[in-house]
Amino acid sequence: LTKRISNDETVVCKLCCFINSLTCGPLCLSILFILDCPSEKLRKELEEELKMNCEEPRSHAWYHGAIPRQVAENLVQRDGDFLIRDSLSIPGSYVLTCQWRNSAQHFKINKKVVMLNEAYSKVEYRLEREGFDSVPALIRYYVGNRKPVSQVVGAIIFQPINRGIPLRCLEEKYGLSSTHREALMAQEKRSQKRLSLNITNGHAHDNTNTVLKDRCGSQPASLNQVQERRCPLQAHQSESFLPLGSKPQSQQPPDLLLPSPNLKSPVFRTGSEPTLSPSFPRRSAEPLAGQAIRGSDSQLCPKPPPKPSKVPLARLPRSPCLQPLVPPSSASIHTDASIFTAPKEKKRRVKERSSFQRPVIETESTFRPAEFGSRLLPLENKPLEMVVLKRAKELLLNHNHHSIARHLLMADCQVARILGVTPELKGQMGVSSGLELVTLPHGQQLRLDLMERHHTMAIGVAVDILGCTGSVEERASTLNRIILVALELKDTVGDLFAFTALMKALDLPQINRLEETWTTLRRNYTQTAISYEKTLKPFYKNLYEGTACSPPVVCVPLLLPLLTLMERPTVTPEGAELWETSDQGCDIMLRHLEAARDVAHNAQSYTANAQKILQGFEVDEDLLEVFRTDFQLRLLWGSRGASVNQSDRYSKFNLILTALSRKLEPPPKTQTLI
Repeated sequence: LTKRISNDETVVCKLCCFINSLTCGPLCLSILFILDCPSEKLRKELEEELKMNCEEPRSHAWYHGAIPRQVAENLVQRDGDFLIRDSLSIPGSYVLTCQWRNSAQHFKINKKVVMLNEAYSKVEYRLEREGFDSVPALIRYYVGNRKPVSQVVGAIIFQPINRGIPLRCLEEKYGLSSTHREALMAQEKRSQKRLSLNITNGHAHDNTNTVLKDRCGSQPASLNQVQERRCPLQAHQSESFLPLGSKPQSQQPPDLLLPSPNLKSPVFRTGSEPTLSPSFPRRSAEPLAGQAIRGSDSQLCPKPPPKPSKVPLARLPRSPCLQPLVPPSSASIHTDASIFTAPKEKKRRVKERSSFQRPVIETESTFRPAEFGSRLLPLENKPLEMVVLKRAKELLLNHNHHSIARHLLMADCQVARILGVTPELKGQMGVSSGLELVTLPHGQQLRLDLMERHHTMAIGVAVDILGCTGSVEERASTLNRIILVALELKDTVGDLFAFTALMKALDLPQINRLEETWTTLRRNYTQTAISYEKTLKPFYKNLYEGTACSPPVVCVPLLLPLLTLMERPTVTPEGAELWETSDQGCDIMLRHLEAARDVAHNAQSYTANAQKILQGFEVDEDLLEVFRTDFQLRLLWGSRGASVNQSDRYSKFNLILTALSRKLEPPPKTQTLI
């Protein structure tokens, strides 16, 4: 029955009439299923097509061949749907049809021959910048990376619309007569020209620009071809294609509107035109009253400068037609005034030159723990002195997380030279902010100081947790306070430098392994634990990947990725960076470099934000001293160990943290089999 139905059109018509006369029932549904079900032959033919070389478009189900434009638009229904079809107007070319923002978009896939050398060339397919060896490679790139196929439209493709029958059946289904095919091609050309006049509708290319790129030169033939291609735009531009001084001749037959070989193009000038000659009078740039404005006039697009003459300047005859570029009145005034203002201008320049101060290249760190006058530390102290640790603990407990976050912000702004920068310091730096200095070559010492502060702060936070030798509830309370400070730094204060230092401390292996402490935190401070897992950790990860959304207020931006990129010390306390271990390392690194450019450009706005946050804030000098790097260096390594080599200090203290962590929660004992 299926074979006869598929071969006999009369039977199909009679069955269709019969189905229409029936009510919905099992017989109706079964017959419809038989009619809609593809035959085994078509299924095998489709499988053979999809088994072809994967670099051929025919081997992919998202390729639909030469289907009409309207049919392709009906197939894409949701944002992200896409398919590839043949271009009906340009044989051999492909068009990407997709749906974006509830509108069908069409993008021509440009095919370009790239000459690798004199004997070898290859074909590249591209939508904008990236070139690919095949159309499937192009689709894999844009679908896999979720890259917009157009920077103007921003369309992203991710859902292919697959065909269910072979390409032969599609060609037969949409087989068009020669007259109908020519009409479709003409309609698609008109739609492409309409798209070229609307920049918000995608990547439609103007034919005139294509001609300009392909045929540039001073041959009159190229000018004639450009003029002929511009004829369809006459209806839109009225008489704008006419040269200046001519009148619209609407009564002439169409043949007379074609340019003659001797007529100079009103849009393009060539090197052989007399307008570039020094003896030819220049035409006024402003049109006279009643004349049409053309696209090449200076009101719409500035004219290119004339080519320099090959004749020596001394031999050129002076022509009365040559006019100076500056009006005579203003030129004479400028010349006369320069006679009197020259000495003053010279004095001003000499004064400016004498006031310029060459930036000073710093070679010593601003942290001097041996010379640090502390209110809490004695003249000489041992590492992790218990009396000082208890005093610092009391200061932290006497302040809430709002006050602690603002004290951290003040200390960071002083080290990063965002606040409190004197005019003398600005002259030594050559810039007005440390956020600009860290991006310059002579800012190396500031970058090293910031890296030292970041890691020292993280170690200090870890000591605050591991130093709680009392109950598990006490350690969970310390964890809760640190997470609340991190939330305050992220959402209200906008100190991403201190925020990443706190998160780095919580991510240390010596802190992560404290299972009893984290379990107690989840039980006693459930909301804080949820905020840490669902908000802080994803934001911290996205910050280092360069994809995090910026908080509403930022006073100290994320600096550590830039510091690590520009200053790669011999021993990095952070270990391998993210861009060295991730598959998208190059993209991450470029995003951080682009963010560093924005940081330097917006340095003054960060200063204004910090001043606004700290306005009217009452500072506790003792607590502020706890957050100073000189104090932390002496507290952690003692008055003598603070001046030891950095790599030795970090490696030794890592062992101390490991010992403290194992003392609080010993590792489980493994039973050995005898």
